[in-house]
Amino acid sequence: MSRLSASLVVLVAAFAGCSPRRAPGPQQPEDPPPQVVLYGARMNSFEGERLSLSGTAERLTYQRAGGDVQGTNATLKLPPGKLSEGAPPGASGGVEVSAPNMEGNLTSKQVVGSGGVVIKTGDGMVARTPRLTYDANTQRAHGNEGVTVTGPDYRMRADRFELSFPDETFIFAGSVETVLGAAE
Repeated sequence: MSRLSASLVVLVAAFAGCSPRRAPGPQQPEDPPPQVVLYGARMNSFEGERLSLSGTAERLTYQRAGGDVQGTNATLKLPPGKLSEGAPPGASGGVEVSAPNMEGNLTSKQVVGSGGVVIKTGDGMVARTPRLTYDANTQRAHGNEGVTVTGPDYRMRADRFELSFPDETFIFAGSVETVLGAAE
């Protein structure tokens, strides 16, 4: 199994259902209770002996029938990617994604973080967005509800963004404002 596949399975297994839950209505039955509920869940995913993804969730639910998973107060940690390879020993790298809510599905291999997503990189960049969608097939995340980014000597704001985890690059789109110099 490739790193992407292993990461995807664990990532999506950790967080469920890309579509928001609907309130039951007169013609809509209530969702069945989850088959598994874990509290204080921790996970690690490996490719061979190499750690490819780790994470935690305060509460994690799983529906075996549809493969839906939902995590609350969840954090995923991806180890350094291509840009961090060959960095000097002790150099930080990798990406950490935290959100009050993460939902995903094992079949679609999609995860949605919502409620105030925070992305941190090892070089000190912190990005905040209301909502982020992650596609484990491509290892890319995107958001269309705005993003603010701060770093050691810059800050910016953009309407939309895309993040590629394999090469650790951001693409910003729409109205983009950047301030260089010491960010406060």
